[in-house]
Amino acid sequence: MRFIGFALLVAAAAIPAQAALYKWIDAQGGTQYSDRPPPPNARKVEEHKIVKNTIGTAGAPFAVQEAAKRNPVTLWMNDCGDLCNRARDYLAKRGIPHTVRNPARQDEQEAWKKISGGDNSIPLLIIGTNRTVKGFDANNWGTAIDAAGYPRGAPAITPPAIPPAAYSAPDSPQAAAPAGPVK
Repeated sequence: MRFIGFALLVAAAAIPAQAALYKWIDAQGGTQYSDRPPPPNARKVEEHKIVKNTIGTAGAPFAVQEAAKRNPVTLWMNDCGDLCNRARDYLAKRGIPHTVRNPARQDEQEAWKKISGGDNSIPLLIIGTNRTVKGFDANNWGTAIDAAGYPRGAPAITPPAIPPAAYSAPDSPQAAAPAGPVK
């Protein structure tokens, strides 16, 4: 019986995006399984539809997908030059899916105040709901990312295409984050 279950699992893996598996009782009373519809004289026909599953971090290794579900990564940065670029590139090189947010944008001000606690250090890395790493230091970031369950050997990803306006120009002069130390 275990072999039949395993055979069904293997058959399901080889099926296209949408398909069906059939189970029925043949004329001799035996149970049959197939990816083709049963003959007209089959009894107790069961059809099981199979739909391929997709995950939001499609293409990423399973370990990365699981870590991203448990501990999503957000990079707060603006146009702080080489430091912010190295921070973003580090995440891409490690294969860490992440969201980039800009504290200088007016629509981000409330969230920035809440997350930064008044400290204006950028870049700011947020992992999950309780890990915050200020500034960019590859060793500190690596330790925090490892602790969040992200694997070290994940393939590199292409950094998100962010138009310069998304992280350089605030919506209005009043929206600019107060000047503060950049680490």
